[in-house]
Amino acid sequence: MQTLSEIRDILSADGLKPRKRLGQNFLVDANLMGKLLELADVQETETVLEIGPATGSLTEELLTRAAGVVAVEADRALTGILRQRLGHKENLLILGHDVLAGKHKIAPEVLDALSESENVHLVSNLPYNIAVPLIMNCLVLSWKAVCGATAPICFTRLTFTVQREVAQRLLAGPGSKAYGPVSILVALLTRATAGRVIPPEAFWPKPKIHSQMLRLDFDAKAAKKLVDIEVLSSVLSATFGHRRKKITSAAKRTDLPFSPQDFLWSLAKTGIDPSVRPEQVSPQEFLIIANTLCNADTH
Repeated sequence: MQTLSEIRDILSADGLKPRKRLGQNFLVDANLMGKLLELADVQETETVLEIGPATGSLTEELLTRAAGVVAVEADRALTGILRQRLGHKENLLILGHDVLAGKHKIAPEVLDALSESENVHLVSNLPYNIAVPLIMNCLVLSWKAVCGATAPICFTRLTFTVQREVAQRLLAGPGSKAYGPVSILVALLTRATAGRVIPPEAFWPKPKIHSQMLRLDFDAKAAKKLVDIEVLSSVLSATFGHRRKKITSAAKRTDLPFSPQDFLWSLAKTGIDPSVRPEQVSPQEFLIIANTLCNADTH
């Protein structure tokens, strides 16, 4: 694992410094990086997806544990450094590319690189600005892979560091201000394990907030209880788009794949009080609402 001085030297040799716009905060505490690897428990049969490898400190450790590593780095200068340092490794593929192609899609180049891997494990010190959409996309793709849709890639596990506020959003329950669509997907599709809280001093440059390690194990059995993830996503978007209003306000939307009447019927079938706000509805209740909408044409 690279020390702070080593990372500084690597960057300064190319006249570089961390870029705030890309959310670059390098984990430089070797003990905590060891804890992240311990939490990840990477298996030798897995392909690992690492986002934001930077100078390759974590990458080097992953290469000794996994069958292969796909490292995706949006910063072209860092991509060059990574290729110089680790490009000779046979089990490493480096992509100089944004991992997301818009908010709702993982870049096709990344998916193509992972397409022949049965077990994909995300292990990353995630850039703060992409964490939530990336995690949501990984979970949606995994549902589609397990439930017979067209997506071929299942992320069997996601292990990462993220700012503590985002970690709280991922793990939040009903009634919390942090509770929202990503909380519900995490609750319905994964088994979550909270790891160590990471102080600002463990990063360079030092951020103003604490971070936290999380591990999300995709739960295929639980995923199969959901009939259609696109319907669930539409319900969550419609309801949490007006989270301070009653849940029935979503029935006023005209851009949904179900009618207002069917949505109100699904609430009644689920036993949801029409006066509650979305943040008061549990993940299991949202699951029932979505599944009921999938059978709306039978009522």
